[in-house]
Formats: sequence, C-alpha cells, structure tokens
Amino acid sequence: MTKLTYKRYGFKNGGSPLEIITDSFDFPTDAQGNFIIPKNKILIKIYYASLNPVDYKLKKITYFPPFSLHGIGKDYSGEIVGLGSNVKNFKVGEFVQGFHPGVITDDGTFSQYLLIDTKGLFKTEIATVPQNISLEQAVAWPLVLGTAIKVISDLPIKGKKILVFGGATSVGRYLVQLLQAEKAGEIVVSCSPRSQELVTELGATKIINYRENVLNQVLENVKDKPFDYIFDTWGGNELFPHLKQILVKNGTYHTIVGDDPHSFFTGTSKSFFRTFLSWLHLLGYSYQYVLLGAGGTGWINKAREYVANDDVQIFIDKIYKFEDLNDAIEDIERIMIQCIRPENKQRYQQCGE
Repeated sequence: MTKLTYKRYGFKNGGSPLEIITDSFDFPTDAQGNFIIPKNKILIKIYYASLNPVDYKLKKITYFPPFSLHGIGKDYSGEIVGLGSNVKNFKVGEFVQGFHPGVITDDGTFSQYLLIDTKGLFKTEIATVPQNISLEQAVAWPLVLGTAIKVISDLPIKGKKILVFGGATSVGRYLVQLLQAEKAGEIVVSCSPRSQELVTELGATKIINYRENVLNQVLENVKDKPFDYIFDTWGGNELFPHLKQILVKNGTYHTIVGDDPHSFFTGTSKSFFRTFLSWLHLLGYSYQYVLLGAGGTGWINKAREYVANDDVQIFIDKIYKFEDLNDAIEDIERIMIQCIRPENKQRYQQCGE
C-alpha cells in the first residue's frame, strides 16, 4: 500500500470551526508504481472549488454522524490522476469539473485531492472541461447551472410564457439564459432596477421591479394571458391566493427556496407539504421543491453542452486562496445577514443582485 497525503478542510459538527487538516488515501500500486484505484472511482487533483451559500448552511446543521470529520464544498474542477478499472469514459490527465454530494460522504471539494464514486446512490457528477472555458470558469457553474436545468427538466419551453422570480440570483441568471436558449415565448423576470440591464441582456423580455408591489405587477402581466410556468429562485408565497388567475390550469410552479428561504419551519416545510399535495393531484397545478442532491442523473452532460455552445455566460464573483476559505465564508455570510435582516428593508430589497 502507498499513502497519498493531502490537505483538506474539515469540521466535527455545525458548531465547531472549519480547519485545514491532513488526511490520506491508502492505495495499492502496480508494477510501474501507479495507484490502483477502486474499480468505480476516479481520483482527482483539485485545482479549484467554488463556495455556494448552501455549503456553509449545510455546515451549520451537520451533526451526524457524530464521529465523522466532515468536509465542505460541492463544486470542483481539476485533473484526473487515477482511474478505477470500470471507468471507461475518462482518461488520466483529462481536466474535469463536476458536482460532489459533499457532507453526505464526509469529504468535500475544498481539498487537494478528491476520490469520487461514479456509481451508486452518492455518485458524483463529472464531465470534461469544454475547450472554450478555463478551469476557474469550469468550477463556477455545476451547482447553479445544474439546479437551473433541474428546474426546467422535462418541461416544454418553446413558446411558453414564463415568470422567473429572482432573475439576478446565481441560479436565476442561468435560468433566464436557459429559457432564452430553449426559445421561450415570453420571459418575465423580477429583479431590482440595478440588475435590469444585466437580466435583459441574459434574455428577459419584461422586468418586474421587486422594490414595488410585486403582486400588482404580476397581475398586470396576466391581463391578456396567464403564465404557463412560474420558477422561483428568490422565495415567497404572495402569489398562491391568486394562482388561478396567474397560472394556467394545470400549470407548473417550481421553487428552489420555498416560501421563506430563511426559515425551514415556516417556509421549507410548507413547500415540502405543498409538493406532497401536488403529487396527490390535489392542487390544480404542478408544484415542486427542486433540490440538486445526491445520486446524479447525468444532467451535467446537458449542462456541459450549454457551456460548450456558449449558450450561457459564466459568472465568478471573486477568487480566494485555499488558505482563505474562512474569509470567503465570512464575506458571503456578511452579505446574507444584511439581506435577511428585517429592519434593514432597503438592503433586503437589494439582496440577490
């Protein structure tokens, strides 16, 4: 056995600090000294990992299993340095990016090396990096673009009238671009005036100013025809009492944040219950709380196609050094705290830009 020692971020539970630790893999080697990787797995040298709000939110609520040293991070880009015997579609030396289940598997992408599984419940999404983007860009899109793809999955988009809440959020920006690429008929998007120009460039055909009365603006937009689909990347419940007027019969309402993105019990739990009622066909419309979780379904190949065809613009906020992950988390948390502080109404309205 040969030991591969590397550094990664780890924490014991949601209340403990996130620290750089030393870990290792133990692999047998062949006659040439190459690692023999488990048959369905790929060993990746991580070059970049991206930080999403869900990463530190999951960290805060992770307490089980109690004796594990959990990792953090789901998005990655890097180089394949070892392949299992059953892996046929990749080669050592290829540059790849993807989406990793993360906390569930007690590791994470904020690591110098990552051993991913290509089979089973907790398999990792992986695809080669398109030639038209850099490794920095490659790590920026898997979670957010993958979520946007799942929001519209199996829905005919061409010619449809669609409402998008939160068009300037990370997922919203990709969602608007996908709708344009799939030739939606009308793309009505909520955002602030400051984000209007960007969102319009990405494909929005009409803007709703969420600093003003959103419901009234939505009702104004359905005087001639209701929406076929509503996609919510921002959170809220003000439309539900009026859905018969706003949404076509048996229309679709998909959300990635629920009624209240800042409270599980008052928001997320209601959304899961509404999803259950929809499954029983008791709502008169199709409702789904969309999560990009473990057990990938191959969506990354579709996402890669959009990227390779220049159908989507990739966004990077800032690049940090490996040692500065805690600083990056503090920066994002500072913004999020300002966003959700009820008494700071003006900042709350600007959040998500």
